[in-house]
Parts: sequence; C-alpha cells; structure tokens
Amino acid sequence: MQRKVNDVGGLAGLTINREEHDQTFFEKRVDAMLMLLTSPKVKAFSVDSLRRTIEESTLDDYSKRGYYDKWLYAIRQLLVEKAILSDEEIEQRISLIKHSKR
Repeated sequence: MQRKVNDVGGLAGLTINREEHDQTFFEKRVDAMLMLLTSPKVKAFSVDSLRRTIEESTLDDYSKRGYYDKWLYAIRQLLVEKAILSDEEIEQRISLIKHSKR
C-alpha cells in the first residue's frame, strides 16, 4: 500500500509541531467556515470529504501549506466539486475583497 502525503509517521526528519498556541483570526475563520459548511443544516460536504481532498494534494503542495491552509484549499476544492461555487465566482470574490482593502 502506498503512503499518502499526510502519512509522515516514522519518516526520518519529519516531526509534527505539537505546541499549543492561540488561534489566529485566520484560523478561527477557516474553522468557522468548516463548521458551517459541514453542519447538519447546510451539509455542503462531510469532514471525510475534506480529509480526502487534503490527502489528494501533491507532496509539494501538502508540505508548503500550513494546517489551516490545507483546510481552506480543500474547502475551496469541495465547493467547486459539489458545484456550490465555480472557480470564477471564488476568484471574483477574492478580487473584490482585495480591491476593497486598498
């Protein structure tokens, strides 16, 4: 059986930082977005789908992204996969937010 990108147990030089820290505003937002989208009322997708999407990342993408960045990337992928939003709609909203901050 082939190892998935998230399966780093036992690999030399790869350790997981287990230090506790206060959640950043970004982390809180991503967590809230996931809780909303997976809630019984919304059911946009499941946590298992989120895990699958993260595990389908390339090794390069997986190693570059932080914990909540992986979640955010997977949420975006799932919103497109489930036809809830298109890539274009997401990009338009990102552009609108970026331009409103100037």
